[in-house]
Amino acid sequence: MKLAGRSAMALQHLKSRDDRKKRRAVRELFEIDNEEYLESFIPLLDDKDNWYRTKALDAFKIWAKRRELATLAVLINHKKIAYNRVAANMLLSFKADNSKLAEDLFAKDDLLCKIKSCEFILRCDNQDEFFEMVNNHSSPKIRIIALNSKYADTVTIEKMLEDDSNSVVQAALKKSQDIDVKLSSKSIKSMLQNGVDPKLIIPHAISNNHNIVVTLVKSLDSNGKKEFVKYLRKGFTEIEDEIIQILITNSQYEIIGRWLQGKKGGKNDSLRWDIISNEEVDEIERCRLIERLFSRADEPEIIEQAKNVANNSGSELIRITAHNLSTAGS
Repeated sequence: MKLAGRSAMALQHLKSRDDRKKRRAVRELFEIDNEEYLESFIPLLDDKDNWYRTKALDAFKIWAKRRELATLAVLINHKKIAYNRVAANMLLSFKADNSKLAEDLFAKDDLLCKIKSCEFILRCDNQDEFFEMVNNHSSPKIRIIALNSKYADTVTIEKMLEDDSNSVVQAALKKSQDIDVKLSSKSIKSMLQNGVDPKLIIPHAISNNHNIVVTLVKSLDSNGKKEFVKYLRKGFTEIEDEIIQILITNSQYEIIGRWLQGKKGGKNDSLRWDIISNEEVDEIERCRLIERLFSRADEPEIIEQAKNVANNSGSELIRITAHNLSTAGS
């Protein structure tokens, strides 16, 4: 049978009272795969049989994207919230040039519908009034969408940094990395006390009053400390730099040890061996400092210092590691 004949028969059987013919028609139309059949599946949205309702939604998911946004109107205006959500999840597949249907979806009493439609509307032009409304929305998720939209400016970001929701504050911190926003030490302390992810505060703390850096470092986990050292190495290269001196004074040797990695010179080596010899510093951190020197095991000064530590350290682990370093170049 020719395709046109198959299509005509399947469309006719789609309305049949014979369930066997009707199911076969559904499968046949999906196999032919023509988006123009979508309207024929609309009555199935309200069929008593869940299988037909599911197939009707599948038809929208497959074929609506090949057509205009207006195709989703049936789902958006349907009384079933599940159908509204299907439309909401499909919105971003369409060009953002008409916000009317999305606004109808945003009016639904459902957060998913509001979130997806908000994202779509804020991609459209001339939505300043809508932006002002969602910028002050009760849902943090909606406020974050507003923050990440093309309508958000520096004023918006600064306002969001003072938001009651940590998720909003964290989103604002990410956005603020691209603009010139300076946080006060008071704001940073408040964020840390409120449980804001300290890794997001790192660039602000480093460019702030350096004394706040110690408070921040104490809040960081291992990954956070690695991230902190990356920023530190980018902006500070000398032991005399104020922030380095503050970290040394406050015994932040793990940070200083990582900052020293790869650095040579009398002052750097002197600081490195001072930390290695300090029995109050965690021995694992001191071992790491020694291990990082194995690439320089042929240098006489390194060998001499390693022998000194191997002979005098109160830690067996440090003595063994230092001894291995002193003989590595032999």
